[in-house]
Amino acid sequence: MTTLNITNGDCAADTLRHVVDGQVETAKDVLHEGPCPLLEGDAWHEVRARFLSGNDAARYQAIKEGLGQADETIAAACRRGDDIVLWFEHDLFDQLAIIRVLDLMGRTQPGGIKGDADWSLVCIGSFPQIDRFIGLGQLTTNQLATLVGTGVPVITGHLELARDAWRAYRAPDPTALVDLARQLDAARVASSEGAPVLPFLADALLRFLAEYPSTANGLSHTEQLALKALLAGPSPAGGLFAATQSEEDRPFMGDWTFFDILQRLASARVPLVSIAAGPAEAADPAFRSRLVTITAAGRDVLAGKADHLRLNGIDVWRGGVHLAGSDGSPWRWDARSETLVS
Repeated sequence: MTTLNITNGDCAADTLRHVVDGQVETAKDVLHEGPCPLLEGDAWHEVRARFLSGNDAARYQAIKEGLGQADETIAAACRRGDDIVLWFEHDLFDQLAIIRVLDLMGRTQPGGIKGDADWSLVCIGSFPQIDRFIGLGQLTTNQLATLVGTGVPVITGHLELARDAWRAYRAPDPTALVDLARQLDAARVASSEGAPVLPFLADALLRFLAEYPSTANGLSHTEQLALKALLAGPSPAGGLFAATQSEEDRPFMGDWTFFDILQRLASARVPLVSIAAGPAEAADPAFRSRLVTITAAGRDVLAGKADHLRLNGIDVWRGGVHLAGSDGSPWRWDARSETLVS
């Protein structure tokens, strides 16, 4: 029987091709950034491609086709009754990919797994002899090979939780997502018996919610980490990225996404950072060497003397929620109570 292996990006996929039989497909959309509305199929691919391409016409078409092709590969494997193995890890990027892929699989085969097909999930949060496990891309061919055959069977519980979580993530009102994250967290902490079938999902969703603007100063958690690191002095953008990621329990963000955040802070009405002259595009490799400095306003916001949103407003998406306002946000994250307030 044919096997489809699905993983989180090109690095892990390249290694995986040396240790598994069958096709390897990637699910590498940056779902924690940009609009994720309650759309399916071509409409979904269009929205995501427009965001990911920055409305560049040539890139838009290529990205849209790539997203569509990846989804069709997964759906076709489900319809044929192929074996499917999901290869992922514990961080936010991967947990969002897992719930989206499982939701797609469940919708393609709503009556359950077809025939004798075997669906399984390899999802790890650590690896022997690796002190700080970040992801599958760290592993050598020999290390990754030890995980072959260790996946847990995908059961109805996986598909149902993924369906509910993916819908809540894309809803225009985040209340259901907060409730789900807290319920999963309580179940995970209470006992390993009857714990969620996706044990890393609760922490991932709570980390996502922390990217909402804080009730304390209007900064997302990533923005907070970046400004705090700059108190020690100016830093090249690449070094600042590394410094912020070292503070994350489960790093999930790519450097391009981080550099986009820096550019938003620098181009705000009242800039919180300044970026030395150089390549304008965050995607340009030379951007990594551009020097980033915290401004006086950035220091005030970090100290709680000013509020980022009152100074600069907001216009970003968090899943299906569009946070927009000239001097505030419809939702903010209260870290102490781990909830959103409006």
